[in-house]
Amino acid sequence: MARLWPPTRFWQFWALAGMVVLTAAFWWGVQGYALFESGAPRGQIADGLLRFSLLILTPALLLVWLAAAWLRRRVGDLGYWQMLGLVAMIWAGAVLVTRMLAA
Repeated sequence: MARLWPPTRFWQFWALAGMVVLTAAFWWGVQGYALFESGAPRGQIADGLLRFSLLILTPALLLVWLAAAWLRRRVGDLGYWQMLGLVAMIWAGAVLVTRMLAA
């Protein structure tokens, strides 16, 4: 029988990353939705980026984080962190640009 405790370093880092990922996704979900519902005038680019980041990028970030066990077997530890980092950077860039354009 395999030891289930203490968890491997991967899962310890995954839990720490989860605190950041889930907090950021929740924050942007609330903030972005409030921005969307505010009715403030925005350009087409800002509006499209806002919708894309809320409807596509935020769920993608959460799915990559949640699918860690499945992805880890296929791409390895390093590949998983690279993939999560890439999705997180794309998501953070979209959020930053949206905040700059919509504010």
